[in-house]
Amino acid sequence: MCMLSKNKLIILLLFPVIACLHSCLGNDEYDETPLTEDAEILSFSLSNDSVPSLKNVVFSIDQRLNLIYNRDSMPYGTEIKRKVIVTYTGAAGGNSVRNITGSDSTWIKSGDSIDVSKPLLLQSFALGGNTTKVYTVKLNIHQTDPDSVQYKQVTSNRDFLQSEAIQSLLFKDKFHIFTQTGDSIKLYTSGDAVDWTETPLLGLPANTVVRGMKSSGEKLFAHTTTGDCYESADAGEWTKIILDYPVASVLGFLKLSEGQAALFKEGLSLIVEKDNQPFFAFLSDAINIGDAVPADFPVSDFAAFNNERSKLGYLTLVGGLSATGDVLNKVWSTGNGLYWAELTNTNTAGVFPPLRGANVLRYNNEYWLLNGILSDNTCNANVYFSGDGGMTWTLKPDKCRVPEDYTKRYGATAVVDGAGVYFYLLGGKSESGVFLPEIWKGYLNKRTFGL
Repeated sequence: MCMLSKNKLIILLLFPVIACLHSCLGNDEYDETPLTEDAEILSFSLSNDSVPSLKNVVFSIDQRLNLIYNRDSMPYGTEIKRKVIVTYTGAAGGNSVRNITGSDSTWIKSGDSIDVSKPLLLQSFALGGNTTKVYTVKLNIHQTDPDSVQYKQVTSNRDFLQSEAIQSLLFKDKFHIFTQTGDSIKLYTSGDAVDWTETPLLGLPANTVVRGMKSSGEKLFAHTTTGDCYESADAGEWTKIILDYPVASVLGFLKLSEGQAALFKEGLSLIVEKDNQPFFAFLSDAINIGDAVPADFPVSDFAAFNNERSKLGYLTLVGGLSATGDVLNKVWSTGNGLYWAELTNTNTAGVFPPLRGANVLRYNNEYWLLNGILSDNTCNANVYFSGDGGMTWTLKPDKCRVPEDYTKRYGATAVVDGAGVYFYLLGGKSESGVFLPEIWKGYLNKRTFGL
């Protein structure tokens, strides 16, 4: 009895082992596991020794649209002259793709070389063979030079631009144009610099020097030919500022850096008449008098801009007319409105000629100087720039120059839109003094990429 029970126990213990061996041996001939029907390409990259940057291109795979592409286009001018190595992984491995571009159909393994000069059609197969996906592969390369400037006339025959003087300002997210003809000053506003509406204007005298208007961002400032100074918080309604001295010129509003603002106050930089002599003055809570104005300092027709150097705020002027009527190519700058330093050096003097009625734009983290009329009464077609706040200037290449169908001009005004993508050139006069009632839009190609 005991022997029989012992034998039964041995048989019971061996049964799972025998079953397991049968199962394992049977898998070699009778594996019923279904093959995957996933035909997706899961990763994709290209490389070529003659184009080292190609291996760094990141490709996205849109499984819904069956599209393989690089979101960030390769630089303008990139040339792929030879076949490139394709590396991919798919749900079915690295030997499951056919190139079906054009009339040919060839299998390609991961690591093979293919031609990518045109969009590819790649057919990916699942392991089971019953499912396929056809992907379009695009290698995007910028087709426009990112550092070229495009110019386009956006409107013409604007009667209000045929004025003796105009000034445009981007103020509180709207474009403003002040025009002056005889004793009439008018204000026009726009949200897009194309469609304009005349806006009521109150409190601004007829003898206001329209070209001398300046903005602080929160207020507008202007002066008159008789030395009065005015301000406005909304551009439409103006009030007189009571001062002890007549104002000869509003140079600009000095904006201080964060560090300076903790120690000093921002304010309006002026030229005032004191004892029949011109002096620099600075108006914040009160007016303070600084240095006497040098004979070669611009008093009108200059281009002004705010900038920051070494984390300090400055107001900088370029070109213009001196009190004696000389056309200048000097650059002046101040950090307090009372004392001005000439930035002009041999480098600057040799770059751009004496100019009046020019424009300076803060654009693409630089300062661009364009338009303006020279001493010989010909207009400037070049574009100059400074990357250091006006210390040094360089001539932009020809691809940034105004086009042939752009009438060279002076006395125009220029503004940059709030997003810093487009700049607008408004009005002005030709070399012969003809009014130009038109508005142009310009932009650096790379500023529009991704829009």
